[in-house]
Amino acid sequence: MIFDINAWVGSWPFRSLRDSTPQQLTERLRKAGVAGAAVSQIEAILHRNAQPANERLAESVEPYRDVFVPMATINPTYARWEDDLRICHEELGMKGVRLFPEYHGYEIDGPLAKRVVAACRERGLPVQIPHRIEDMRQRHHLDPARGVPLAAIAGLVAAYPDTPIIVTNARGIAQSPLWRRTELRDAAWYADTSLAEVYFQGLDKDLALIVEESGGRHLLFGTHAPFSYPEAALVKRATLPADADTLEEISYRGAMRLGLTPESWAVKAGSA
Repeated sequence: MIFDINAWVGSWPFRSLRDSTPQQLTERLRKAGVAGAAVSQIEAILHRNAQPANERLAESVEPYRDVFVPMATINPTYARWEDDLRICHEELGMKGVRLFPEYHGYEIDGPLAKRVVAACRERGLPVQIPHRIEDMRQRHHLDPARGVPLAAIAGLVAAYPDTPIIVTNARGIAQSPLWRRTELRDAAWYADTSLAEVYFQGLDKDLALIVEESGGRHLLFGTHAPFSYPEAALVKRATLPADADTLEEISYRGAMRLGLTPESWAVKAGSA
């Protein structure tokens, strides 16, 4: 089985996206051999009040709960974010939170982000932080994001080492403080395969180094679909220096342990 911890549904204002409805994304992922995904609503990234988009996400994926796990977008600069988190978790069944500091206007290692992470820790929810949505070299001039500093994310991990923090869409992880700060090697942080490289710029090991030294402990499978083609992440998965057991850990077991896979997957894993 392969589970994608980094996918999306909805519309992006700066370019058209194919396969961006739940039905289309299901078909695209399954065609690539990916059985399910954690998803968020794209529009929530740019909304000051993200909750209507969260509610639209829950409604749209309800018929696909054997495929998709909804992830809440929380904006800690919005006055009612605690209520949003409670509703998303307790009423809408969302299994994690995504944070967008560069779009919502706060520091990822600052007090606002830490309040959200602390609240997620109390609820047992993993936190995802997309390093970027689009490549900065190709982004629209109205897109405000420049990339969340990996050093700042490392600072957040250091403050909450036992809370699962997943950094998606990043590149150069092995050269960043997340990996070079050796005291964080035992912390509960993860990167994904979506926009990273197995060998950074063709010379230095990136994901390859992390897998060689820690197995699947810090890596999860992610595609960033429909912004990116799922097949690109599958090629990276195939070229990782990993044995069969490590590939299973990266492909779905890690996500399952974090509670990010559909409930029906526990039955599938037990019969596998």
